[in-house]
This record gives sequence, structure tokens and C-alpha cells, in this order.
Amino acid sequence: MIKEYINSINKHYDKTINRYGFNIKGLGWRKGGLNKRYKIIIESISFKNKSVLDYGCGFCDFYKYVKKKKIKIKSYSGVEINPKIRSFLLNKFKKKISVYRKLPKTKYDIVISNGVHNYKTKNCEKIFYKDIHNLLKITKKAFIISFINNNVDFRESYLSYKNLFKTIKFIQKKNCSFIINQTMNKYETFLIILK
Repeated sequence: MIKEYINSINKHYDKTINRYGFNIKGLGWRKGGLNKRYKIIIESISFKNKSVLDYGCGFCDFYKYVKKKKIKIKSYSGVEINPKIRSFLLNKFKKKISVYRKLPKTKYDIVISNGVHNYKTKNCEKIFYKDIHNLLKITKKAFIISFINNNVDFRESYLSYKNLFKTIKFIQKKNCSFIINQTMNKYETFLIILK
């Protein structure tokens, strides 16, 4: 299941990067949208002097955003499954950041996952909940995840829409406090899960 999911994701992003290059468009983001999302994330909790794991880090745009905003984090690490993107990151950032192929066993103060589960693949919902479960295990203070919920008037065939109420029930079973932020769009959910 996981191997099939990874292959599907890698194939998709190899195609978009070949078409658009190593930029936000190559990851499927529209201009300006990423900074709005990052603003919501950094306003959710203090990142100052915190260790941060960016799950599905892409081109480490969140790291660049934090630096631009002059937020002094303790450390930044990323998880990126695409070999082409990982190679790009290792060449660009050298030893400034750590980039992993899979989830490290280290614990982090804050874990973020921005839009990672939006692309539709086989078993994407099972992977979504499995990732939440695993990321909560390595989160010391907060886990912030953004996803597209199913409160939409129109659906794109390539996107994965999550049931917000089902997701909340899943989090409640973990005995965590949480905040729901939908200030960007009614269909885009930022879930701030506090430990």
C-alpha cells in the first residue's frame, strides 16, 4: 500500500517538476497562496526556539518563510519522499537543514504538514490517518496539518477531500486539544493539534 502510494506521488511530482521546474508551480501551488498558508501556521503557535519538522517539505519554502520573517527556530528538518526534490534540497541547502526520505524517530517541538494529503491516490484516506497517528507520536508541543475538507460545491477529480467531522473524531480519540482554523477558505482546514 505505502509503496504504491509513494510511486504514485513521485510520478505526479516528477511530471509537474519536469513541466514547470523547481518552483512552487512545480509542486502545484498557485502564486501567493503558500505565504497565506504559512502566515496561518506561524500565527497558530510560537515557533521561537523550537525544533521543527516539515513533513512533505517540498522545496523547504516554509524554512525560507520563517527566515524571511526573522523567526529564530532551534532547528529545521524536512521529510520529502521524492528523490529528485531531495537531491535538489541537499545541493541547495548543503548542511543548513536535515532532509529525510522517511519519518525520523527523533521528537520535534512542532511538526507541520501543509497540503501533503491533497493529491488523490489509492488508499490516500488510510495514509492520511496513519500519518496523523505517526506524526503525533513524534510531536512534543504541536502538530499543524492543512487539508481540503469535503465542504465543497465542486470537486476536482485529482484532489482528495477529507471528512472534517471524521478527522475531528479521530483526533479526539488521541486525547489532544485542537483548534480548527478555516479563515482561508471554507473548504481548506488548518488543524492545530496541541500536546
